Amino acid sequence: MWRALPACARRTLRRCAAALAVVLVGTVVAVPAHAASTLDCTPMGDPSCRTLVPIVECVWDNGDGTNTVVFGYDNPSPITLHIDPGSHNGMSPGADYQGQPVDFQPGRVRNAAVLTVPGGTATWRLGNTRADLVPGTAACASKPVSMLGNLTVVGVVLLLMVAGAAASSRPRRRLPALPRARLS
Repeated sequence: MWRALPACARRTLRRCAAALAVVLVGTVVAVPAHAASTLDCTPMGDPSCRTLVPIVECVWDNGDGTNTVVFGYDNPSPITLHIDPGSHNGMSPGADYQGQPVDFQPGRVRNAAVLTVPGGTATWRLGNTRADLVPGTAACASKPVSMLGNLTVVGVVLLLMVAGAAASSRPRRRLPALPRARLS
């Protein structure tokens, strides 16, 4: 099937596949499992682990009785901190692990976790502190989408590009030329 495609379609497919690989590799590289400079804070013994602060960024009213809450965090430590889901890295209501990060890069990180909850109660316990959704929380400018949702959109766009490129590179059938009328 690959060889049946015209050369320009094969080139376009290769380019799209390379672009998708760059996006996926960039995503994996941006979220390392455990870098060399990562401190395991699951037991919370190191003082650096106790300085990590969760932050409620904004809230979006979904109009159906649920709210989508966006959380960020501040890690003043110069190293990445790792905290397994559980009593020191848990979301509520619901299960402790709801897609929030387990590796926390140094500095202020926005939009680290997105949580949809019934009503107006949401909490992220992180280290020895917690961030709670409160009535005065700022409204989000647009409906929040998790990073997984963003990657899905990127994948769909790339697939549409590939499909469009394949469709536009098909050989076109030429109509036979009509005989010209001669004037006598």
